[in-house]
Amino acid sequence: MKVTLRTNKPILLNRQSCKKSGRKSAFLFSIAAIAVLFFLDCRKTPNEEECVENQMHNVKLIAQSTDEEIPTGMRQLMLKQILQPDMSRAIVLRCMSDKTLKQVQCELAKEKFGDLKECTKFAKEESK
Repeated sequence: MKVTLRTNKPILLNRQSCKKSGRKSAFLFSIAAIAVLFFLDCRKTPNEEECVENQMHNVKLIAQSTDEEIPTGMRQLMLKQILQPDMSRAIVLRCMSDKTLKQVQCELAKEKFGDLKECTKFAKEESK
């Protein structure tokens, strides 16, 4: 195949250079795909589904807590407030903006309400 430039000199393109170009494109595409997967895996904030699951898990922990952890009257008041639709939505939105993914995962792994305090070590650092 011949291609001419403005100088009217023919440039020969052989199949070898086309193969190299194809390999280079495939290589660059694979690097881009790996980079996208890496960035998706490294996200730091929880999504809405994770925060809803976290909120329901925390409700369960409050309901199952002992009187030593949360007195009965306080527990009932907390559950009444948390289970209101507006408050529930606000808790989920705050989770998505204020908590880290590690913190949410830590909270989901806890089996007692009192153990949730351990997860604050994964909280976002406040900007100074």
